[in-house]
Amino acid sequence: MTERVNNFPPLPKFLRIKPCFYQNVEEEIPAPHRQLVRRVYNLWMLYSVTLCVNVVSCIAWWAGGGSVANFGLSLLWLLLFSPCSYTCWFRPLYKAFRADSSFNFMAFFFIFFLQWVHAILSSALYSGDCIDGTGSHQGS
Repeated sequence: MTERVNNFPPLPKFLRIKPCFYQNVEEEIPAPHRQLVRRVYNLWMLYSVTLCVNVVSCIAWWAGGGSVANFGLSLLWLLLFSPCSYTCWFRPLYKAFRADSSFNFMAFFFIFFLQWVHAILSSALYSGDCIDGTGSHQGS
């Protein structure tokens, strides 16, 4: 058996930061659940890409005369919510399927539910010129 060396996130050597997590779906997740874990990982990747697109769109909006506050908040969301969503809902789901842990399933569903409630409430509170998802009203 080979030694488990952390392999996520994949970083180049010049960064001199070691990866934080070991992740190998083929080796650690039982066969019936591998596709679901891959889909949830792809969902997390889509979420992170969406946050990146949000930053780019806020830069464009700011360049067009919008408020810098929206850009700052979108950057904060990217830097805060991408790693937090990985550690708070993807990792518990990964560990739940790896070890058949009911606590990790509960943690995943609770945190994932809270994140979606936040997204729905942010959308419901959307006001005219706000594109950062906070529901704050920056304009007239």
